[in-house]
Amino acid sequence: MYAFNPQAKLQWLELGQSRTRALLIDDALLDLTQICRDAAAAKFRQDAGSYYPGIRAELPQAYARTVLEAVYPLLLQLVQPPPDYRLVPQQWYLSLLTTPAAQLQPLQRLPHFDKAEPLHLAILHYLAEGPHGGTGFFRHEATGFDKISPEQQQQYFSTLQQQLTAQGGAAPGFPSAETPFFRLYQQLAYKPNRLLIYPGHLLHSALVEPATDLSADPLSGRLTANLFVQFQPKASQ
Repeated sequence: MYAFNPQAKLQWLELGQSRTRALLIDDALLDLTQICRDAAAAKFRQDAGSYYPGIRAELPQAYARTVLEAVYPLLLQLVQPPPDYRLVPQQWYLSLLTTPAAQLQPLQRLPHFDKAEPLHLAILHYLAEGPHGGTGFFRHEATGFDKISPEQQQQYFSTLQQQLTAQGGAAPGFPSAETPFFRLYQQLAYKPNRLLIYPGHLLHSALVEPATDLSADPLSGRLTANLFVQFQPKASQ
């Protein structure tokens, strides 16, 4: 049903001043037809458990298994977990951006990190035909942080809150190169069948193009598959 492309094109990246490793894989699947069909038949709904500005549906387990089995050796290279750790899938979705800029909550107007944990990874697969907005990586200028560790969380949030209070709140609109207090240092373009893997503690955001991206239709919207995984000690399972 799904098949990873043995001829997929791999590109290793180093992001930000921290030179955090990430990975781009182009032409990841041999064929996107099945996953796009599954998306067209999926039941999308608002995700009440996150700040994602759109709707999500369950990702087919066969797709998730195919992707994770193919990229697992690359994940080991990417973060080099301790030998007694195992990979634990945590969340997996099909996602569509639908929230207009005027309806964004304050946190949706800012770059974010998924989890302050270096062994937590995001796997993002662009599925729809373009053009659509890609993904941006940001540095918080006041602290210099482009990724957030557990030890840095308090300083980061405290500094950012002071800035937002002084400004009167988060600036309107989706995160972009114009977002106050942050510098957009890396943009990775949207490309159908491109897979992007990066540690979730990096500050990042979708670079939303409202004219092309905001749609609840899987055939025309910015359709992505999102998997979140983490290496954890085997004893904790």
